[in-house]
Amino acid sequence: MFSKKIIESMNIRFYCLLMFVPISVQAEEQIPVASVLQKVVISGETGDVDASRGFVAGKLLITRKTIADSGVQSVAEVLRREPVITIGKDGRLGLIGLPGYTQILVDGAPPAGVDPFTLDLVHVEKIEIIKSATAISGPFGIAGTINIIRRKTERKTFDQLILGGSSLAGRPGANFSWMSNQFASDTPFSYNLTFSADRKGSPSFQDYRLQQISGDGESTKQLRGERLAVLRSENFVVGGEFSWRINEAHRININPDMGRVVLAQDSGEQRDWFDGRALTTRYWSRRPLTTYSIPVHWNWKIDQDSSLSFRLNTNRLRIKSNSHRFDRLLPVGLHFYQQEEAESGQNNFADLDYNAEFAGGHEFAAGVKISRHRTDASFADFIDGRPDATLGVLGFGNQTHSQTRRFYVQDDWRLNRSLSMSFGFSTERRAYRFAEGSGDNQTSFNMWSPTIHIAKKIDGNGKRQLRLSLARTFQPPAISQMLLHPKINRLAPCYDRESCLPNSADVPDSMGNPELRPERALGVNLSYTHGFAAGGEFLTEFYSRRIQNKLGNELVQENVVWSGVPRYVSRPSNLGEAEIYGINLEGRLAARNVWKDAPALELQGSVGFARSRLKDVPGTDSRLAGQLPWRAKLGGTYAAADWPVKLTFDANWLPADWTRESLTERIYQSSKFTLNAGVNWKIDSRLRLSLNFDNLLKKGATRIDEYRNMSTMLQRYADIPSYRRVAARLEMNL
Repeated sequence: MFSKKIIESMNIRFYCLLMFVPISVQAEEQIPVASVLQKVVISGETGDVDASRGFVAGKLLITRKTIADSGVQSVAEVLRREPVITIGKDGRLGLIGLPGYTQILVDGAPPAGVDPFTLDLVHVEKIEIIKSATAISGPFGIAGTINIIRRKTERKTFDQLILGGSSLAGRPGANFSWMSNQFASDTPFSYNLTFSADRKGSPSFQDYRLQQISGDGESTKQLRGERLAVLRSENFVVGGEFSWRINEAHRININPDMGRVVLAQDSGEQRDWFDGRALTTRYWSRRPLTTYSIPVHWNWKIDQDSSLSFRLNTNRLRIKSNSHRFDRLLPVGLHFYQQEEAESGQNNFADLDYNAEFAGGHEFAAGVKISRHRTDASFADFIDGRPDATLGVLGFGNQTHSQTRRFYVQDDWRLNRSLSMSFGFSTERRAYRFAEGSGDNQTSFNMWSPTIHIAKKIDGNGKRQLRLSLARTFQPPAISQMLLHPKINRLAPCYDRESCLPNSADVPDSMGNPELRPERALGVNLSYTHGFAAGGEFLTEFYSRRIQNKLGNELVQENVVWSGVPRYVSRPSNLGEAEIYGINLEGRLAARNVWKDAPALELQGSVGFARSRLKDVPGTDSRLAGQLPWRAKLGGTYAAADWPVKLTFDANWLPADWTRESLTERIYQSSKFTLNAGVNWKIDSRLRLSLNFDNLLKKGATRIDEYRNMSTMLQRYADIPSYRRVAARLEMNL
């Protein structure tokens, strides 16, 4: 077994551009959710809580002021401080503990390619968090929706420059961002330009062992393993908004965006079996992504109470990746594996939206959205310099075509000073065609989603409200889940069909399933909010979700075309029905809410309790991954009396748990506690310095994976360390 020190000394050049792409490759663009809901006047000094109270559907706004004062770099760092946002043990963000069921939108459209939570805040105007679903946001988002709205032009001229640096486990990072907003009152034109670039690296390490337990309880050690990976990212994004006010009724906005992403990995892994076999593998990959989009938006203010908007958008992307791997498998020998992939995508969107206000307190919205998408992919595999024909029966490329058509209507109705209701309906049809090798598959989905929201102000007081939301929502499978082209696990390599050895359940191959159907859910949210002065409030919310066609993974051992012996294969499948019940307690409180002479201390936090069950998966711990029995968050801000300095902290508690998502696999994850802190120093009106310290306690984790068949069980134990991060950020208004 080689040591961590040897692995860490490897010459690593891992370049990764985690760029945000605002236009989806697979779904149509939508208008921002807030644009047609109840009118809410938001001034620059209005707090997030006060700005959110006027919406019928439970919604939280993270305003531009909060973002500007946060002192952090990315969308994820802002969101993790919000009580309503849950943080999983893998660091993923979402709502009600279900990040995979949380719809993520950017300007009302699903993002493409990479995680939008990495987007630099210089590109962000505000963030909307909806705990249920609305007709405008579409028939998706079983857990809720997070809508990130990109920076808009402002009626003033200014420039902003931000410089930053960070260190994670001793690996340095740097970031740079710039924004220029230009406006003149004597011209109908205004524009802004935004640019961001950053570079950072992060390591990960695992020390694990595998044992087999027979039916009579006898345990046999199988192997020990060690894995180290180093990831490095470089982000480059340039975008902007160009606005032309033709006259009082007509405006045209153009929002071009382009960037380049390079994803790479450098990792090494060693496996030593107790029967004398050994595998040493070294893996490199590089995945560049180039993309651009040109959305054009025309808005017509028909009269004082109605408007019509039309949006056209086209985007293109190209991905070209290559990977290399050296395997030394004893007693077989040394092999060199190379893979090349290329992918290009063409996406076109057309949206038409109508908004109007009518007598009787009605605010009406309707729209039609049409999109077409095409992706062409090719791949080539080489083993020891020769083409690998093992997977040739499935072809060396694929084409995917998809079309979507969506229609929605929504009516927000203020019955009186105390009672408001929202009724909505959206329907969408998606049609797919996949061409792989000599095969051709077609499938289509029809989804319809009614939504109802009721908000009742207690005694006409907007700070005390009852809310009820009912919504039918969907979760469609991703295109990648429906493609058949398999991936052979690199820890159980196949160099040719005749000599391919069996793999074990902990290292399965994987492939898609074109027969997948969308998950559909019926959701209920019932909440009571009790507000205080200065943005303080307490909220109690009950929620439930009943899910049909639950998507998960099946692990089976079967005959496959790339091996002469049966192999374990993991493929997505509809597992059956699931149900979720939970209650969240959230609070925001300033010390001055209870004592007027108290220091400037503000606290916010949440406690959640939940239960979930996979009804068609027997066995103990049969619940949805991420839906923990309980979770807790606490954060705070302290503003010094005599210095322009704010101190912040946020903490997150998650208990240990077992989860079973299939009959054959069960997973244990140890408890997790993270603590982050920050210092935000406003030097003057033009200069701000921030220091942030993440994961101060560096608590490691333990994970156990169990794989069970008819007579035996495999158990994989892994110890996973964590790392501390330090970041500095200097903001200058020029």
